[in-house]
Amino acid sequence: MNTFIFRSSFPIKKEDLFQFHENPIGFKTLVGGTKGIKVLKAPNSLQVGEEVILEINILPFWKKIWVAKHISYKKNEFFVDNQEEGPFLKFEHTHRFLDGSNGHSILSEEIKINFYLWPISRFLLFPILFLMFHKRHALTGKHFGVKPKLIFCRYS
Repeated sequence: MNTFIFRSSFPIKKEDLFQFHENPIGFKTLVGGTKGIKVLKAPNSLQVGEEVILEINILPFWKKIWVAKHISYKKNEFFVDNQEEGPFLKFEHTHRFLDGSNGHSILSEEIKINFYLWPISRFLLFPILFLMFHKRHALTGKHFGVKPKLIFCRYS
């Protein structure tokens, strides 16, 4: 199993950061406008059992349905979604909301991932994941009128 971790510090309370993700505006902001992704079913909440269904463009001529289900949740602390169907052999995404220093919070995106043709594909996936989460954290910061600071990124 391989793990990708992307952490940023935000100059806001973690409860506010969590609420953004829990509110439908969070999903719409982070996923709804992404090129190559069509939302077929958005989640109503982050609660266990909620399902998300996306149609993603892998290549211009190849589309794939991605079904993810929320499998774990603790308000203001974390939520986890797991790919039930999709392009990966394994994709489990944990969103952690941590206390930082000086009233800041830390958003940690932790993905357990496995894909075809490993380890060759990891060289393609790392830059894609890095850019995707960099953009998502920037959009989150924009929503609050702040700029996130990348504090950690690792792929192992």
